[in-house]
Amino acid sequence: MGYFDFRGTSIAYDEAGAGPPVVFLHNLGGDRQIWRAQFEVLRRTHRVFAIDLIGYGESDAPDDGYTVENYLDMVTAFVEEHDLREVTLVGHCFGSALALLYTQRHPERVRALVLSSPLTPATLRPTRTAWAAQLGRRLYIDSLLARVRVPGPLAGMIVAEQLGSERAPHTAEVVAHLRQSWTEPRRLMVTAAISREIPLLGELDTFVPPADFPAVTTVWGSRNRVLCAQAGAALNRTLGPSRSVVIDGAGHLVMVEAPEQFTAVVLAATGTRAVDS
Repeated sequence: MGYFDFRGTSIAYDEAGAGPPVVFLHNLGGDRQIWRAQFEVLRRTHRVFAIDLIGYGESDAPDDGYTVENYLDMVTAFVEEHDLREVTLVGHCFGSALALLYTQRHPERVRALVLSSPLTPATLRPTRTAWAAQLGRRLYIDSLLARVRVPGPLAGMIVAEQLGSERAPHTAEVVAHLRQSWTEPRRLMVTAAISREIPLLGELDTFVPPADFPAVTTVWGSRNRVLCAQAGAALNRTLGPSRSVVIDGAGHLVMVEAPEQFTAVVLAATGTRAVDS
């Protein structure tokens, strides 16, 4: 694990391997551990990075700075600091939004995009998570939320909502980690603060990539209960991805529930075949 200083905020990340670069960007409420299976496979053929976004995982959780522009600046600074070119960006939910926004501004740096359950104002409706996000946008009590811990049973419910099935072949260790992380201090504060920024992602709902835009792959779970799959299908019609993948039976955490299938999608996007361990 390494640390990257972004404007005085310590950003944790994992780095391994050599070859064409791949950067993983996680979702709201998650951290870089959701990419554990993909990281271990891709490191055999690529230089791989998995980042903890500001406020999550082992990165610092400052009192403020939870804006789309600040996160986007963080991604930009990270890519430049490591002099990454021809990079494949793999994002999930909010991470997908960041990956797409970054590529709009810096297409010359990006080889391909893998957007897992991309978060936009449209894809957030009309699910239970959307109701919670709308409530978060109305709560300007960050100092209070910074002191509130999510109880263990509620944390378990939050993670269960992201799974397609309780019997899905997800990685138990990662799921246990996510449940524990939701009980950490400041988790509610960070997520509520970012929720106020979701309307600013509206430009992604109407973005039509130009002809020379890096290739886009989208991935959805057929049983996603966090974002709206129908809105995701409408987003696909606008984005025009070169490949659109739906993983049957998976929920929101497709990379955890169907690690081999998701890894194969990423490898295909990079133009690389899997290497046996």
